[in-house]
Amino acid sequence: MKQTISVKMDHEVLVYMNGLSYACRQHWFHHTMQDLKMDLIVPKMREGHKPCPAIVWICGGAYRVVDRSIWMPEMIWFARKGYVVASVEYRTSNEAQFPAALIDVKAAIRYLKAHAETFAIDPDRICVMGESAGGTLACLAGLTAGAEEFEQGDNLRVDSSVKAVVDFYGLVDFTIPALHVSEEIPAWTIQDFLGEDYSEEVARKASAVAYVNENTPPFLILHGTKDQVVPIRQSEVLEEALKRHHVYYEAYLLEGAEHGTDEFYQEEVLQRVAAFLDKVV
Repeated sequence: MKQTISVKMDHEVLVYMNGLSYACRQHWFHHTMQDLKMDLIVPKMREGHKPCPAIVWICGGAYRVVDRSIWMPEMIWFARKGYVVASVEYRTSNEAQFPAALIDVKAAIRYLKAHAETFAIDPDRICVMGESAGGTLACLAGLTAGAEEFEQGDNLRVDSSVKAVVDFYGLVDFTIPALHVSEEIPAWTIQDFLGEDYSEEVARKASAVAYVNENTPPFLILHGTKDQVVPIRQSEVLEEALKRHHVYYEAYLLEGAEHGTDEFYQEEVLQRVAAFLDKVV
């Protein structure tokens, strides 16, 4: 049977860019070089396109591993809402210790701003979002705008500031004494990230809460009530710092959710994230 049908254009067609290099870093004991890459979901037809808000997504993995593509199927939900999504990889703790990963994330943000027209991005409406270790880095990236020690690499003519931060159960305070002996957080996780003999000064520098001030962008905090990896107290400490400095924030505890479980990617939660971003971005 042959039939002619009239098709209504009910959504914009998107494309997936896989493995776009945004920086080059020393590798293999500083003897070689390796590209750092990002995956993007962008409008297919970008010429003359109205600039879109963007989400920089950061995958977790105990600071030891990262897979920039693993959460992209879930990020399509935001792309359908009109956001350009960029999921970035960074140097893990077995490659380089803090602040290497933060330097990489900020380089990725600058790259997107420098190439905003290419990707149909509004450089003034970029937010950063991450889960677990990625939550740590999202918080740090959002709170360290103007901190020159973390601004290294290319595209230094643009800044790495963001409009908002969404933190999925990230570690935000490495200085809490109980954290060092916590049964919930393996000691190797922190030692890998900060160095085996890290100092209190380094712990403070890696603590997002240390950078909260009156100019901090809005925050959304998500944490599971049954998280057995990152204590809820971490999110509470961040909330207290934001409140103390009169920063706009929203915080949601997910009843029964554990660390990184599927509750965080359900429609009800994603709608709340989108509502927050629509409000502040």
